[in-house]
Amino acid sequence: MAQVPLIRTEGNGSTESSIRNMVILEVGRPGDTWTYCVGRQRLAEKSECFRAMLLGPLAPAPSDPPPVLRLQHVDKRAFDHLLRYLLDETINFHTVTMAKSTLHAAHQYLCPGLVRLIVEFLEKSLTPISALEIYEGLTLYANHISWHPNWSPTAPPAPGDDAAEIAAVCTRLLLACLDVIDSDPETVFCQEYFQQLSSSEVKELVSRDTLRLTKESILFEALDRWAMFECKRNGVKPTASNKRAALSDDVWYSVRYLLMTDREFIEGPMASGIFFSEESAYIVARILGHTVKHEEEKLRNSVTGTLPKLISTPRMGTRICEDQSYKISKPGKKECQDNRKNRRKECANQGQKTCARIGNCLVRVLACIFD
Repeated sequence: MAQVPLIRTEGNGSTESSIRNMVILEVGRPGDTWTYCVGRQRLAEKSECFRAMLLGPLAPAPSDPPPVLRLQHVDKRAFDHLLRYLLDETINFHTVTMAKSTLHAAHQYLCPGLVRLIVEFLEKSLTPISALEIYEGLTLYANHISWHPNWSPTAPPAPGDDAAEIAAVCTRLLLACLDVIDSDPETVFCQEYFQQLSSSEVKELVSRDTLRLTKESILFEALDRWAMFECKRNGVKPTASNKRAALSDDVWYSVRYLLMTDREFIEGPMASGIFFSEESAYIVARILGHTVKHEEEKLRNSVTGTLPKLISTPRMGTRICEDQSYKISKPGKKECQDNRKNRRKECANQGQKTCARIGNCLVRVLACIFD
């Protein structure tokens, strides 16, 4: 694209002193830039970053015409919002994308006042549909947070600490994002923006114990789609083995397969080919509640390192349908023990029905393997 000149002049630009106090900022990628002619002193008074850049020991020497500083690392429209804010002009955000881009610029140039405006806009725009776009990259600006949903910073930032103030505000937004994701993960994980997340962000989300999922298969399907897009981004064929390698075993096994039915697992994760046949047989046996020593030994011989850990405890936010209403289940140790006792009683009383079910399951397993 052609260069778009946006020249800002201040005061009496005809005097030699004014000209020598000016600097030209060329913002954006080469060939697609916006240009600003601004006074060094005014920007330096507004931002410590600009003070170091324009008046520090590495600042360009005054000249006529003014020297040119090329800022290729920042989006030109985001920088325009930043500059308007520093020059006390009114700014308005119309999209989450533009607000996020401006947040990056405000963080880079340590402008906590602008960050607060952006966060207020993003909080108002936060929905299950927009949550992932707002969440993406936000951990780079926020403080590290505990997994506990009621976590909060222990102390406010020190006065004058712009970086700490920005981190505190972004942490507030991050917690709001996670709360929305926890409350409606089925809508969130179906969004195409899930594929844009980094592997570390994916791991952080799927391992959350507070997701209010009705079915764990929703989580597996989201991981399967992410792995497919990751293969395409890396220029490799999205085969089952390549998709498996796109994410660590910790991420794949963060899905709580033992909360699925045997049919749900066979028609979903097993049919995808992500797991080895020994893994699938082991998981199916665990789902059915049978003795799995033989399957576990086969699995141990087929994998290197430690066996992946299967999680059978429901998530803290799992919805359980009871009397046509949803209730939040928070299982404890005693409840888990009671559940295991009930499952053993059911298996003991089923008799021939259990054998028939196992036979049907094995037929489906073999059919999937040979297919």
